[in-house]
Amino acid sequence: MNSNNNLDKRDLRRLELFCEIVEQGGINQAVASTGLSQPVLSNQLIALEKSLDLTLCQRGRKGFKLTHEGEKVYKYANQLKSTLTDFAYKLRGVQTELSGHVRIGCLDNTVTLPNNPLPKAVESFYQRSDNVEVSIEVGDFTQLNEKLGKNQIDMMIVVLGSHQKPAFKHSYPLFDERSYLYARRDLADKIMDQDFSLDGCRINMGGYAKDEMFELLNIQQYDSVKPYDGWHVESGVLLTLAGTHLSFLPSHLIDRGHYDQSLVPLQPEKWFLTSQFYTVMKQPLDTLSPAAQAFFEELSTFSDAM
Repeated sequence: MNSNNNLDKRDLRRLELFCEIVEQGGINQAVASTGLSQPVLSNQLIALEKSLDLTLCQRGRKGFKLTHEGEKVYKYANQLKSTLTDFAYKLRGVQTELSGHVRIGCLDNTVTLPNNPLPKAVESFYQRSDNVEVSIEVGDFTQLNEKLGKNQIDMMIVVLGSHQKPAFKHSYPLFDERSYLYARRDLADKIMDQDFSLDGCRINMGGYAKDEMFELLNIQQYDSVKPYDGWHVESGVLLTLAGTHLSFLPSHLIDRGHYDQSLVPLQPEKWFLTSQFYTVMKQPLDTLSPAAQAFFEELSTFSDAM
């Protein structure tokens, strides 16, 4: 055998040819199946015997016959061939199996939204492979946008106003959210008694939809409306529950947070906003990691906007 007692690549190939010769019943019979000439096959067999320092077969006028050592080598060679084949299949699986860590940013106060596809997308994504991970960063738009800019997240799920949309070239519609103008019940009764006049009211207005809020309520028609430019969903709930402010708030948050006993939407058929959520990326989709692309596919599958 080789001086270092290890098979080299040439020996592996010779063992493969040896098995073919045995299975075909001789060197001449193996010519067709291997595509090699009889002298080449014969030389390869001789080289294998020298490398192993064994006589593997008897060949001549009496035909081809394995020696005792040849039978053992044939058995071991078949085991080796089976192992290598199995390894090749497993390697192919490793090469194609999805793996990687995907970092998602999601706007806060969306967990109660029934059509938010994020939970279903995460579940389905983990079913694709045991070698993937997802982390979710929840925050406001400014926080998430900063993280996206610094490549600390792969994508973010946020609302984009019409004036913001052109600045985000790689954005895809995902789902929408309906918000109504809410008031605490006692304040709502007072406003309804005044034929829905908003005079004297503090109105929590701001954010991406500030201009739309002003236009929707036609604020210019009132003399003493007090716009409060500090709009945030959670602070809006607190101020509205206090009975001091009116706020545009997502209906799903009110319903599922059981605030609907305290808060009432004012003219819901008229005073409402529809917010469009997008999946936003810093770079084109096809430049993201395979795992991030796969996660986006899952989001798209469960989206009501795709």
